[in-house]
Amino acid sequence: MTKSWIISRRRFLGLVGTTTAGILISPDLLAKSGQTPLVRFGVLSDVHYANREPAGSRFYGQSLNKVQDCIDQFNREKVDFAIELGDFKDQDSVPNEANTLKYLSDIEAVFQNFEGPTYHVLGNHDMDGISKEQFLSRVENTGISPNRSYYSFNKKGLHFVVLDGNFTKEGKAYDHGNFHWEDASIPQSQLDWLKKDLKSTRHPVIVFVHQMLDDSKSVKQAVQNAAEVRQILEHSGRVRCVFQGHVHEERYNLINGIHYYSVNAVVDGDGPNNNAYMIVEFYKDGSLKIDGFRRATDHEYKSVQQ
Repeated sequence: MTKSWIISRRRFLGLVGTTTAGILISPDLLAKSGQTPLVRFGVLSDVHYANREPAGSRFYGQSLNKVQDCIDQFNREKVDFAIELGDFKDQDSVPNEANTLKYLSDIEAVFQNFEGPTYHVLGNHDMDGISKEQFLSRVENTGISPNRSYYSFNKKGLHFVVLDGNFTKEGKAYDHGNFHWEDASIPQSQLDWLKKDLKSTRHPVIVFVHQMLDDSKSVKQAVQNAAEVRQILEHSGRVRCVFQGHVHEERYNLINGIHYYSVNAVVDGDGPNNNAYMIVEFYKDGSLKIDGFRRATDHEYKSVQQ
C-alpha cells in the first residue's frame, strides 16, 4: 500500500520526521474530488495565558486576544467543535494559586465564546500550581463529566479520543507542580480504558494528546511509554490521526498507517500575526485537510489504509 502525504498550494513546510516513503502528490487533489468533509473542527494549542510579562518567545498576556481571534474564525467557519491541546493557562513567575485560577477562568471565558461544543486536553502547565480537579471544574468539555481527564465522544460518524499523559512513570497524577515535564506517562488504568474504548467503536478514530506519542525528535518531549500507546492505537485498526501539542512547532510523522501531527503554539511571538490555529476537515475516504491560520500552515494528508 502507498503511504503518501500532501503539501497545500499555499505554503510548503519541510516537516521534521516525515516518512521517507512519503510521496508528494497534487495539492488540489481533495479540492478537485468534490468531496464534502464529514466533520470540521478547530484546533489550537499551548495558549499559556497569564497576566505577566513576556519571557523569551512567550507573550503570555497576548493570548486572550489571540484566542479570541481563533474563536472568531471558528465561528465564521461554523466548525463542528473547538478543541485546545493543553497548556491552556500559565502562572506568575512567583506562583500564586488565586491568580493562576483567575488566569484559567479568564482564558476559558474567551474560549467559551465559541458557538458550539468545546473540549480540552490537559497539558503539564495546566497543573502548575493547581490540581487536575481544579482545572477540570473550571472548564467545559461538552457532554463530559468534569471528573474525567481522559474521555471520548462521537461526532458525525467519527470517534474522538482525548488522552491524559500527565502522570509520572509511577502513575502519580500531576498536581500543584509535583512533576518534571520530561516525566510524562499514560498509566495502565488509562491504557486499559483506551483498549476498551477503541474496541467499542466502529467509526474512524482521531486522537488528541498534549505530549508527543511519535517520539519524532526527543523522548524528553514525549509520553515515556509512547511505544506501548502506539501499539494499542495500531492494533485497533481504526485510528487515522493523532494531534499533539507541547513542542510549540509543527512536526509530522507517519508511523504504521497513523498520521502524527504536532501543532504550533498560540503563545509564541509578539502580535496578532504570530498567532497559530487551524481548521481540520476529515473526509469519508479517510483524507485529512488542515487549513492553517497565521503561523500555522496548510496540509492535506491522503488516506492510509491500515
